[in-house]
Amino acid sequence: MPIGYTTYYAESFEDLRSQQALVAAQEEATPEGTLVLLELNLSESPHPDTLVELNSRLLSAGVPHWAGYSDVVFADSADPKKVYVAWTKSFAWTPIIIGIIFLILPVILSGILWFLIPQPVKDMMMMMGLMMMIVPIMGMVTKEK
Repeated sequence: MPIGYTTYYAESFEDLRSQQALVAAQEEATPEGTLVLLELNLSESPHPDTLVELNSRLLSAGVPHWAGYSDVVFADSADPKKVYVAWTKSFAWTPIIIGIIFLILPVILSGILWFLIPQPVKDMMMMMGLMMMIVPIMGMVTKEK
């Protein structure tokens, strides 16, 4: 949570992807210039580089930050699984923000997990992937006409 602000509890969103329309409707109902705060409760603590990448993508997409702040993405120091996205409403940014979140976080989290997986498991996964490509090709090559 950005320092110096308090939150007003609006509603709990269990699955943000399925409730995207409801979140967007709430933002659209607020007047221009409203400070909007979206709390994300993630299943894993995101890597700091993930948050930096997410922040830069949102800023480059044109999401306006709060006055006095240069970022729109904030990690919660008390709970590392919570991430806040804070922006100033100029038009409905929620669909754009949610789209970027669901494009960036899974890719970066899976990349981080790849580095944590032991090498024998990685080798086995690579071999399974190769087999999934080779078997159909071999079937086409050996098929009689």
